[in-house]
Amino acid sequence: MFTVFNLQWLRLKREPAIAVMFLVMSVLFVFFMAGTGGQKVLTVQTFSDDLSESQTEEWIDRLNETDAFVFEIQDRATIEKQIQMNQVAFALELNEDNYKYLVGQDSQFLMAANQHVEKVYRSHLKIAEVNKQFPDNEVIQKEFIGIESRSLEGVISNSEESSANVITGMTLYFSVFTILFGLMNIAVEKRSGTWDRLISTPLKKSQIYTGQLLHHFSIGILQIGICFFIFYQFFNYNFGTQYLSIVVSILAFVFAVVSLGMLIISIVRSPQQLQAVIPITATGMAMLGGAFWPLEIVSNNILLGLARITPIYFGMDALKGAILYNQGIGEILQPISILLLMGVLFMGMGLNLMESKK
Repeated sequence: MFTVFNLQWLRLKREPAIAVMFLVMSVLFVFFMAGTGGQKVLTVQTFSDDLSESQTEEWIDRLNETDAFVFEIQDRATIEKQIQMNQVAFALELNEDNYKYLVGQDSQFLMAANQHVEKVYRSHLKIAEVNKQFPDNEVIQKEFIGIESRSLEGVISNSEESSANVITGMTLYFSVFTILFGLMNIAVEKRSGTWDRLISTPLKKSQIYTGQLLHHFSIGILQIGICFFIFYQFFNYNFGTQYLSIVVSILAFVFAVVSLGMLIISIVRSPQQLQAVIPITATGMAMLGGAFWPLEIVSNNILLGLARITPIYFGMDALKGAILYNQGIGEILQPISILLLMGVLFMGMGLNLMESKK
């Protein structure tokens, strides 16, 4: 078994192009479709023609007492050039008692930024007005009532749901390509006669199958694991705390896909035919299973029913439950069990068909 397993790794070492290509494509697709998973902070370019440098810096310090925005001082000429070049959508002009915006294009962040700036200005101007009315007294703003806000447990924002859908969907989608194209080597070996020479060796047939399948199983796990590590380490994506649930979900999904690959190989024996069948199968499962778009926007009951016979649907369901809702193995046991059942059925049918055709 381990002899066949090691031989497959040596083959991958000589021809790593397919595995590397799909790994890179997974990362690129997630990067361009979902961006980073960390908290996004908006930078607002700020200038003033009327205030002195020290006064402008005081206002910048007041405005930067938030984690949602970063206000940076810049001169008017530079900001106008950036707006003309569409490098920034808007900029803030500070005055002593009011403020204005230079707007180059519509921005969804302008309203949120304006709410924060208006709040800071109102607070400062009220204190200044009270100081004028009572010049002999020092007016200090204090927080008498502290409000602690906490989101409801299990309530996930649309952006978090969308990011999780892209990350899990694209990662599983491209791992299917890697696993199925890797399994195509079995069809090539059968066509070239290498498989018959392996069977004639002292190795048992079960050892040959186990070594082959264990290799492709390891490749699938390794690719998904590397992708998730890159998203966590470099994209700052939060995978929650249920790491065991994530690992078990990945294992169950890869097992189901490897088994599906054996079934496909047992039906389609020509490598040339497999090169056409594999993209259709992988893309079809991704489209039906929700890897390309959320299934919430699909209203056709037939398509929703077909989605529930694809491994990607249950793989994404288990992973999103563990990542978004911190669900343990017991809570995602249903999709994991269905993936294992799929794997057993696909593997059984594939091996029986493969042996019966001899």
